[in-house]
Amino acid sequence: MRMNKVLAVTTLALLCAVAGSAEVTMVEHHALKSALKTAGNKKPNRATGSQGLIDNTGLKYFINTNITFSTTSSASAAMSEASYTHAVAATTLNGGTSSSTLNDAFDGYNTLCLSLNNTVANCETGNANFVIYNKRGPATTECLGATSGVNRQVVFPIQTSGSIQMQRKVFVPDNDSFGRWLNYFTNTGGAPVTVTAVIANNLGSDSNTVVVTSSNGNATVETTDTWATSFQAYSGTTSSDVRLGHVFQGTGASVPLAGINFVGGTDDNPFWGYTFTLNPGETKIIVNYVVGQPSKAAAAAKAAQLTALPPSALQCTTTTEQRQFANFLAAQPVVTIPTVSDIGLLTLASALALAALAVLLKRRRAA
Repeated sequence: MRMNKVLAVTTLALLCAVAGSAEVTMVEHHALKSALKTAGNKKPNRATGSQGLIDNTGLKYFINTNITFSTTSSASAAMSEASYTHAVAATTLNGGTSSSTLNDAFDGYNTLCLSLNNTVANCETGNANFVIYNKRGPATTECLGATSGVNRQVVFPIQTSGSIQMQRKVFVPDNDSFGRWLNYFTNTGGAPVTVTAVIANNLGSDSNTVVVTSSNGNATVETTDTWATSFQAYSGTTSSDVRLGHVFQGTGASVPLAGINFVGGTDDNPFWGYTFTLNPGETKIIVNYVVGQPSKAAAAAKAAQLTALPPSALQCTTTTEQRQFANFLAAQPVVTIPTVSDIGLLTLASALALAALAVLLKRRRAA
């Protein structure tokens, strides 16, 4: 009983410390998280101003909205956390399962940065080479879910850097299991602009991050990979974190990965990026998906499925938006078939009739 009281007091003190200071350094954040784990608890599963959406497996994603402070992991439209709302059959070291309410998927996932020197590198707050999509104020929602009766897509305001406008939408379905980002880039200037977009991440698996596999069939993540999976290494025979699938691109897209760093181990900050050119007035969309599952195999299977953009992956997108997808092949451009006037059709019919008659006469002469 005394130990339980100590645990409760310790956890309460730590939570109060967070509430008293919304902006914490990454060192403080990791120290708090470590202390909470030691106390028998996970880090708080809500962020300041977060919007929570639950997929059809019961995984709840917390999306950063109306964040008023500047840290890379707390950027607008990034996710602060994803955790299950109930116990699931989580896989164990020896191939079995254990009932566990997996959580702590992220410490800040899918931050969007604009690289001003067009290099793919990890973006950080205060780095003059990057513009972070941040402090965008309140977000709105759209797109009523198929079963939940609530809007499933969170829409964020535009942020401008020079002639480039950036906007983000985050979607979580109620009839499937993933999270999706649409990252819009529009050139409002009068000349072409080359853009490099970087996606920065902070995984909940911390220094125990394990890269499980990738679309190329190994644990080495390369620019040719369309997806990869990761999880927190087993402690004993179990792992309490969500197993993750990260979807970067589709096969044959016009804008593939320009660079990626996803190595695991003590590096829980994977990042990747895309370089592309926008003509005046042109909009391109960079799309990313994340998957959370109770098993590594299920995370890999779902990530692989999403790269082909099944109908559920395109929910809440228009045909126009799909044609603007840069790192996936979605809706193909419509091929315009020339129309023929009535006079043209009559002329064509006459020509075909004459050709048929000529063939017939030729066959009669040959006979």
